[in-house]
Amino acid sequence: MFRSFFSAIIGLTCLAVLVPAHGFEFTSNQDFLPVHEAFKVSATGTPDSVQIRILAAPGYYLYKSKLSFQAQGIGVRSGAAVLPAGEQKADPYFGNVVVYHDTLDARLPVQNHGADGFDVRVGFQGCAEKGLCYPPDQQIIHIEGDAGITAASGWSAMSVASAFIAGLKLFLTPGVLPVIPLLAFLLLLGKPSARRGLTIGLAFTAPMATGLVILSSAIALTEAGIEIQPIAQSAWILVPSVLVLLGLAAMETDIGKTRRDVHRNHAGRVFGFLTSAPCAALLGLVSLIYTTPFTSSSMSAVMLYLKAGGEPIGGIAQLAGIALGMSSPLVLFAATFGGLISSAGKWNKGVEVFVRGLLAIVGIWVLGRVLPGPVTLGLYGVVAVWSAVSLGVYGSMGSARSLSTRVAAIAVLLYGIAAWIGMLKGETSPLQPLGPNISSEAPPEQRWVVVTTPQQLAIALAEAKTAGSPALVEWVADWAPGSYQVADTARHVTLIRDSLGAFKTIRVDLSQGGHSVRSLLELNGLLGPSAVQVYHSGGVEVQSSRLVGVTTAQEIAKSLQAIDN
Repeated sequence: MFRSFFSAIIGLTCLAVLVPAHGFEFTSNQDFLPVHEAFKVSATGTPDSVQIRILAAPGYYLYKSKLSFQAQGIGVRSGAAVLPAGEQKADPYFGNVVVYHDTLDARLPVQNHGADGFDVRVGFQGCAEKGLCYPPDQQIIHIEGDAGITAASGWSAMSVASAFIAGLKLFLTPGVLPVIPLLAFLLLLGKPSARRGLTIGLAFTAPMATGLVILSSAIALTEAGIEIQPIAQSAWILVPSVLVLLGLAAMETDIGKTRRDVHRNHAGRVFGFLTSAPCAALLGLVSLIYTTPFTSSSMSAVMLYLKAGGEPIGGIAQLAGIALGMSSPLVLFAATFGGLISSAGKWNKGVEVFVRGLLAIVGIWVLGRVLPGPVTLGLYGVVAVWSAVSLGVYGSMGSARSLSTRVAAIAVLLYGIAAWIGMLKGETSPLQPLGPNISSEAPPEQRWVVVTTPQQLAIALAEAKTAGSPALVEWVADWAPGSYQVADTARHVTLIRDSLGAFKTIRVDLSQGGHSVRSLLELNGLLGPSAVQVYHSGGVEVQSSRLVGVTTAQEIAKSLQAIDN
């Protein structure tokens, strides 16, 4: 009897164990994907990081708190991974948690001190919406090549010298050119000479270069550094700084040369300060507001080196080299210009009008970052008409010099009138104040998908991958001059316009700022707008095609053609 009883107990126990086990096996095989099909992990190396992507199948999600990333290898060190914000979810297993659906893109900063390759361990845990929670899992992915060497590279006197040369190349770029009229105007205020030009040039550029190094270091090394650029380009800062430029442009430069009691009255004291080295130093700091939005590829590389954990002293030394390279031509210009205008004689009046006009144009160009396009165009017209009147457009024609000046004044006056007409028509381009030539057929506009969050960017890239199409991502902001350069170049360069037809074009708009913008930049290893990324049809970025800062049509075309190689 006892034997039958124990046999029954054992049989029931086996049945109780086998039935659920059989039921779980059936459910997991038929209704749920294996863990590595539900969550597909991939990774690619970049010069300063590893870009990791986890694709969650529809109906599945990942827990943010269960994610872990670590680089493994001799001489390899990884930092804290940069993750998007995620979504809040009331989870039946873990309560209120942050999860990721669809695509998760993470960036793992890596310092690689000489390893040819290394492994990245990705730990994760996820669940299915239908009620299955997978145990914690991990995948190890081997990263080939020299990923992470930028953040691990040392620095030397040669690297600083190379940075100086890179800075010299930036002289004729929008990051430096707008400063030249301001420096030239300061030289016109006092008694011109090469010696005074050298003094004013050094006083102007020293704080400008120092401020540039400090700002760039802060952007790279501080968590909130990404917010510095949009704050510096806000209306509260731009408008007062532009009023300084316009006030200088409207001021007569000979007030101190025509009054004997110049040092005995208020105007004379103001003029005396404006001609001094301290004023030049102050205006050198103000000029940073105009140049801050422009980040060259060389400067961006050093800033990313710092942000990825590179040696601070070496990175800052290279930033100083770039800043000195940018400033040195300005000092040379100041000394040369001071010597030239000291012997200009009767041409001084024309030089003064030209410099004052350029100064006003720079002010309006900067103000155009916060003003509507037609209003900005109208202000250009005001400057043109004022310049024409100052050149004597209504005067009598005498000598050959007067005739040439009169012709120039008439041309400038006609441009000013055209700019006013264009403003009334709603035009915005100062290069085409009356609008494009209506007799020519306008090329079709490229269709752009605009995104503002990491999730939207991931979806747009996933759509391009699903369609088997390469993607071009342009990073823009309304406050950043140099944005929209791919679209602007495509309107005028047929080769680029035709090449873009094969791409899904995505525009990341950073104008609003905030946490989502910071996440977008950090996830993609960028520091601000005016950047271009190219992805091949497999959804992986072509790192060699990335462009940062103001670029040329040739560079854009080369990046687009890299997809075919």
